[in-house]
Amino acid sequence: MKCKIFLFAAAAMAAVSAGAKDVDLQTHVRKYWTVYNEKTVPRTGGKNSDVESRNARIEYLEAMMRRFAPHLLDECLEIDRIFNWKAGTYLKIFTFGHQTTAATPAEKNPAHECTSWAAMPDLTGGKSVIMHKNRDSSRKNLTVMRRAVPGKNSWIGSGSVTSFYPSQGMNGKGLVVIMNSGDPVPFANNSQLGMPTVMICRLLLEDCATAAEAVQLLVKIVNNKAYSHGKSGSIWLIGDANNVYVAENHARQIKFQEVKSGFAIRANAFHFPEMQKYSLLSGKSFTNQRRREFTVRDHLVNKQWRQNGIVTAADFAAASRLDKMDGTGYPPCGNSTIAGSTFVIDKEFPDFLSTAYMVVAYPGTSCYLPVPQCVQELPGAILNGSVSKYSFELKDKKLPLLPPEKFAALEKRLRDRHCAAVEKARLILRQSAAPDARSQAAKLLNDAFAANCRELLTVIK
Repeated sequence: MKCKIFLFAAAAMAAVSAGAKDVDLQTHVRKYWTVYNEKTVPRTGGKNSDVESRNARIEYLEAMMRRFAPHLLDECLEIDRIFNWKAGTYLKIFTFGHQTTAATPAEKNPAHECTSWAAMPDLTGGKSVIMHKNRDSSRKNLTVMRRAVPGKNSWIGSGSVTSFYPSQGMNGKGLVVIMNSGDPVPFANNSQLGMPTVMICRLLLEDCATAAEAVQLLVKIVNNKAYSHGKSGSIWLIGDANNVYVAENHARQIKFQEVKSGFAIRANAFHFPEMQKYSLLSGKSFTNQRRREFTVRDHLVNKQWRQNGIVTAADFAAASRLDKMDGTGYPPCGNSTIAGSTFVIDKEFPDFLSTAYMVVAYPGTSCYLPVPQCVQELPGAILNGSVSKYSFELKDKKLPLLPPEKFAALEKRLRDRHCAAVEKARLILRQSAAPDARSQAAKLLNDAFAANCRELLTVIK
C-alpha cells in the first residue's frame, strides 16, 4: 500500500498596497466554515459560569472592541447576518466555544507548551531576522488565514478554521507577532475580562508597521485593562527587519526588552524578575520550560551556528521537530504540537521579499512550504481545514511516512526553488524603479510557488 502523507504549509501575505485584496467575507465563511452550515446554532455557553457572568464578560469584551477595533465587532455582526443568527451569537461562540465532535480525554486536557524563538542578523548571515513558533493546543481543524481589510495592514497567520484571529502572523510591512502562554498568575479578571490574545495579535498586525509600534499598542491594551488570557499571562515575541522585542505581561502589568543580537528563546515561563514575582508556576513546570528552551538553544547555537557560522530557515524547521530532550518533561515538538510557523523577515525588502514557512499540522510529519508575501490566494483544502484534519488522522493512525531521505529532499527542493526566485526578484527590485518592477518580481515568486504546489500535490493524493 502506497503510503500517504499530507505535507504542506502556507504562508505569507500580500504587502499593503493597492493590489492587496481582502477575502469576500460571505463567500469565504459559507464555503469554508462548513461546521456552521447546520440549522442549529452551536453551543455558546461556558461550562463553569452562569448566564449573568457570561453576559458581563461579553459586554466588557464588546466595550473593549469598540474602543480598540470597532471593525472587528462589525465583522462579528456580519457573520451573524450571514448565518441568520441572532446578533451577538458569533462573538459568544468565539468567546465560550462550541462542541462539534466528541473530544477524547487527551483532547480535553492537552499540554499547552508552545515554544518560540528568534535569531538576529548576526546569526543569520546579516540578511534577515528569523522568528518561529511551535504551537501547542487541543486538536482542531486549522487553517491559514489572510486578510487585507481596507485601511489596515494586510496580514497572514494560522489559527482555527472558523475565525479570522491568528495565533501568530506576519503583516505586509514585515512585522511578526508571536504569543506563548506565560506563567499562571493570581488575578481572577485575567480569565474573565478583555480581549483574547488571538484578537490582540490581529490588532497588532493590522494597526502597526513596526515592532516598536506594536509593543506600544500592546502596552496600551494591557494598561487599559483590555487583555485576557485565561489564568495565565503571556509572552510575546514581536519583530521586524530592524528590531525584535520580548514582552511579558498579565492583566495588570507588562514588561518588555529589546533583543539586540544573538537569539531569544521562550517556552511558557517568565524570565523578567518584575513578572516572575507574580508567578504561580511550580518548580517542576519551571524546570521543564527551561529544559525546552535549552533544547532549542542547543540545536540552533551548538549544533548549527557554531558549526556552520549561520542559522537558516531549514535549521528552524529541524528545531521545530525536536521530540526528545535531556531529562524528563515535554519536548519542543510533542503530542499536542499542532502547528509550526517560521517567518523570515528580509532586511532589504521586508515588505515584499519576506516569507512565512507555515505548517498547519504536526511539524514532525509535515513539510514546510515557502510562500511569498505577494501571494493573495490560498488553496481551498487549506482554507477549509481538510488538509489539517487528515494530516492529524494519519498521525493518529501511525501510518508510514515518506522515507526520511525523500522527505528531506522534497522540503529542500521546495525551499531552494523559492529562494532562487527571491534572489532573482531582489535583482529586479534593486535595478529597476519602473512601476512594473514589483509585478515582474511578483511573477517570479508566484511561478515558483505554483511549481512548488504542483510538486507537493503529487505527494498529497
